Amino acid sequence: MNPFASYRAINTKLHAKRRILLSDAEWIKIAQCKNVGQIVEFLKKREGYKSLMTVYNTNDLHRSELEIVLDRYLVNEIEDMLHYFSGNYKEFFKTLLMEYEIHDLGLILRSITSNEDMTDIESLFVHSKKWERVNYQKLIACKNVLQFIEGLKGSSYYMALKTMTQEDLAKREFHMEMKLYMLFYSELTQKATRLNKKDEAIAKRLIGTKIDFLNTQWIYRALKYYDISPEEILIYSLPNGNRLDYRKLKTLSYAKDVETFKKLVEKYLSYPLFKDNCDAYLDCNTERYLYRLATRINKDDESIAASISYIYILGIEVNDLVSLTEGIRYAVPETELSRFLVHTI
Repeated sequence: MNPFASYRAINTKLHAKRRILLSDAEWIKIAQCKNVGQIVEFLKKREGYKSLMTVYNTNDLHRSELEIVLDRYLVNEIEDMLHYFSGNYKEFFKTLLMEYEIHDLGLILRSITSNEDMTDIESLFVHSKKWERVNYQKLIACKNVLQFIEGLKGSSYYMALKTMTQEDLAKREFHMEMKLYMLFYSELTQKATRLNKKDEAIAKRLIGTKIDFLNTQWIYRALKYYDISPEEILIYSLPNGNRLDYRKLKTLSYAKDVETFKKLVEKYLSYPLFKDNCDAYLDCNTERYLYRLATRINKDDESIAASISYIYILGIEVNDLVSLTEGIRYAVPETELSRFLVHTI
């Protein structure tokens, strides 16, 4: 018996939560909506989503605002899960909340560099206020990037950014956000090593697979669209992937052209990530692989499998809802829209 994880209690709760996930029939119904308001009205009637949706006027809610609400829902689900864990297990799941905190730190940073008014910026935040690591009021008051970095003192975010060079600061948010996401995955992997061996293996399988795909997308876009040196591409690649070790990441970063890169990726990952030959489907192809992996993990045993797979699956559902809303907004035909979704419509 694990004294830090109430497996039976959380698995029972998650069994009920998994029934709340949208069914194929419901995805088809949502795809038939004509605007954001109709999607919100549908979600208001669904267990889980309705607790957040009912506070919004469907006539006033735009696509970007719906995305914020959905991200907050995911954060709330992680917060709810923390009640069933303690010790290293609680610290591991709390670390998952860092991703949303970094999202909000990025909003502040971009506002600072663009000299934008931050009066209403808090309405855009999605992070967990209960478990926030920094003083957001202090950061909102910052006038420049150096003040922003100083405002992070006392957190691991500060340790990640304090060594930035003046050249880094010239490029500002790109370098800073890359460093923060590297910190997130580094901490998440480190916290996974403090779980028991069985749970560590489960966590690292999902995290490591996500890292492999993030690295693949990062290097691909860097090679194809950005004027970035192979050395810099490699520096900002994430460690601790399942299949892409340092040697393979270096080979990919120094690929002579995009087509060579694609062939190497297919060889290393044994997955046709670029089968559609269209960049627009790249994220969705990645999510489909992760979705299959998360749904196939045994969720009934005494482990964190049910908890971590639920977070990944719910995250993919939220991403699909955002993609669907975007497609409906631009009147994308249903046959084409389905290619941007993990779920079937």
